[in-house]
Amino acid sequence: MSDQLEGLVQVGPRARIQAELVKLESQKREIWILVVFAAAVLCLGILSFFFPGSFWKSNTLNLSFSPQVLFVVMIITVVMALIYVRQDLEVRGLRLANLQQILSSQEKQAASMIDALTNVFTRRLLPDLLQGEIARAERTNRSLGLLMCDVNNFKHVNDRHGHLMGDYVLTQVAAILKSCVRGSDYVIRYGGDEFLILLPETNEKGSEIVRQRIHEKVSDWDRNNRVGDLPISVSVGLYLHVTGQTAEKDVAEADVRMYAEKLANKRAAAPADASTLQQ
Repeated sequence: MSDQLEGLVQVGPRARIQAELVKLESQKREIWILVVFAAAVLCLGILSFFFPGSFWKSNTLNLSFSPQVLFVVMIITVVMALIYVRQDLEVRGLRLANLQQILSSQEKQAASMIDALTNVFTRRLLPDLLQGEIARAERTNRSLGLLMCDVNNFKHVNDRHGHLMGDYVLTQVAAILKSCVRGSDYVIRYGGDEFLILLPETNEKGSEIVRQRIHEKVSDWDRNNRVGDLPISVSVGLYLHVTGQTAEKDVAEADVRMYAEKLANKRAAAPADASTLQQ
């Protein structure tokens, strides 16, 4: 589910970029070793030039080069090495800055994909995710289930107990939804207290099993964590993708079924509320 895509976005590219940064830092240390070596050679060259008697026997080398000529060769070699090092460091510095910028961009992108409160996918990802799953379902001739979930009494929770309690309820419901699906499924915060679940390769029977599981787990949670006198439940609309139908139509159909269940729940609760008021 979210762990898969989050891992793909955050771990994959991020790990590769981090490895590249470590490699650049290691190469940077190697460059400085070359600089120190070049400086040592330069010092020896200078000493041999000004104090040839201390470095050269009979003031010459076995190859018959004078120390002055060798000194000039050393100077040229060191200067060329330093020019190369400077250019290489500038290139590596630009590359390092670019990689750091990419890493920062990847982190921001990953953060925008996961809802900070509920730790499920954001609606921003829905078009790409749903379109991709629709294409795969039609290509493989497999079913694609959609579940639109809405938290009942959520507005009353916010009004009576404040938004912090409302946030708590949302995080708990989101955790329940994630626990009811497979790793290949997607839980998306569609907006406010609404969540959309995509169930790839899941027929109507399998989608109904997930739907019932959600109702049971939310009911169990509410029984043990009742928010004041407000019962918390969810309305879940189930819809299967029809070949050739657009993603927008799929979501709209699931939404219609969710509101139908919500209306049915309100009608069922109305007589009980009325009898309570009469008593």
